[in-house]
Amino acid sequence: MDSAYRGFVMPPFLRAKVGTTYTCVMADVLRPADRDRENPIFTTNGSAHPPAEPRRWALPLVMLVYLAVYGRAMTLGFVWDDSVNSSQSELLLGPLSQVIRKGEHARSEPATERMPKDLVPKHESYRPISVTSHWIDVHLFGPRSWPMHLHNLLLGLLSIVLVSAVGRALGLGLWLPCLWALHPLHVEVFAYISARSDLLAATFSLLALLSALRSTQTDQVHARWLWAGSAAFFQMVSLFAKEANIALPLAVLTLALAGGKLRAAAASTSALFAGTIVYFPLRKALMQSASLPMAQKKAILHAFVDLPGVALAYATSFVSPISLTPDRKLWPPFVPLGWIALALLVVGFALAIRRVRAAGRTDLMLAAGALAASGMLLLPAALGFRSIGALSDRYVFFPFLFVAIAFGVAARTAVRLLVNVPRAIWIAPLCAWCGILLTVTWLQIDVWKSDETLAQHAVATEPDNSAALYRLATVATSRGDFVQALPLLERAVSLDPTHQRALSNLSVVYLNLNRVTDAKLILRRLLPLAGATDRRFWYNVASVQAADGKVDKACSALARALEIDPGYVLALTLRDRICIPIEMHSDR
Repeated sequence: MDSAYRGFVMPPFLRAKVGTTYTCVMADVLRPADRDRENPIFTTNGSAHPPAEPRRWALPLVMLVYLAVYGRAMTLGFVWDDSVNSSQSELLLGPLSQVIRKGEHARSEPATERMPKDLVPKHESYRPISVTSHWIDVHLFGPRSWPMHLHNLLLGLLSIVLVSAVGRALGLGLWLPCLWALHPLHVEVFAYISARSDLLAATFSLLALLSALRSTQTDQVHARWLWAGSAAFFQMVSLFAKEANIALPLAVLTLALAGGKLRAAAASTSALFAGTIVYFPLRKALMQSASLPMAQKKAILHAFVDLPGVALAYATSFVSPISLTPDRKLWPPFVPLGWIALALLVVGFALAIRRVRAAGRTDLMLAAGALAASGMLLLPAALGFRSIGALSDRYVFFPFLFVAIAFGVAARTAVRLLVNVPRAIWIAPLCAWCGILLTVTWLQIDVWKSDETLAQHAVATEPDNSAALYRLATVATSRGDFVQALPLLERAVSLDPTHQRALSNLSVVYLNLNRVTDAKLILRRLLPLAGATDRRFWYNVASVQAADGKVDKACSALARALEIDPGYVLALTLRDRICIPIEMHSDR
């Protein structure tokens, strides 16, 4: 100590006992007293020392591996809904002004705009950012698929860079970008053109998350609110790409609460909430079907019930992604098991938080906050499951980030606990798991080559999946192979007697095989399910009645189809062929 301070005696309130010695606790006048500013919610890593920065070549290496694995995606064709988002769509071939204000139902099924209001879908999605992206591709590259796949791959590269920034902020190194780039759960988004809406939404949500981070870290009030405003802007843009990440403000608030940094994150969270609120009147002003909500209240209630089961199913696929298919079902016991798992997690967290040390408690809080945030962001996935009856991987694209954060924090804690254990014991299974992930990802890309490869893979993985059987049968009927489609559709409706599309296609197959009586029996089964609103059902009824020689009944069915959709071309053509000549003859 300097000689000028040798006679200084520390008063008791400036002493802090450390072992058997005493040190002087001096206030740091060069730093703000606000502890929240010193420890922003995204920068704690549970250690007294900052995390080691990854080598500069590490991230470019991850990106090169990503390109090497996914470069084959540019050889893939159009599948599923790509007909709506490519040059096969007449709307996208026209001016942007005629498609930019349409909802997804109106784009994929223009007949909904002609139907009576009581027959149109009761909810609608509005994604002008994604539509504009596809429109640009169509007008620049025409009918080719590879430029659209390249567009997706470049957006994927951008998302990897942003995830890497989140990983550095959390002290997780390359864990996050590696999992994000190469986990099989992300193949659907990177390899499926129409999943670009999920990719765009996640990219802008990552920008919003990073802006919230910068807002939390800065001490200048002006800069803090500037970054918060950027977070709100990117959140709105994300919602106009796809409404999937609407719970991002709650997710950020949960992380702030878990880190005890609510005050530091006040500006960013309030701005995110404000951006989300402003989105709704903007959506109403821009979309043509402005009165349609994103989801019905009853569907949201069912989604809340299913949410723990959906989260458990995706968590299982995160750890063991062996049986991924776009049509996989939610195993019914997963819903109660999900609630049990949630209760066990809460109890386990409450017990563990009291026993761990300070460093471990920080990691535990971060992992718990990340898991809670992922659960909130998975609500649209539960809604999607209720809508299409399948657990699509694209629904978990952005929530995957928070699951990976929790996994990375758990892995970091495990490494700290296993410091005295020989590395080979735990590194070997970890490397084996990573190898399995990379292998499954490589194989999954080829699955997205065509509708047929997708359907064949789904049936091979889940032979008793009615949706997969229906898709494979649809591929057969599209090339006129009704004999091959018949057993597939019969199996599909035996597994799911309420599968409307399978029943409808089965009636068509029977008709094309001259089994008119069987076609009638199927249509009778379908009547209570689809008779009120499905124009195709009444067209099929008319076709069967006409084949059976009952023209009057066929014309009545066509009249019903045209009540639902006055511009239904197939019904108008058949009416002109079989009904109008009869009317003209009767008039004579």
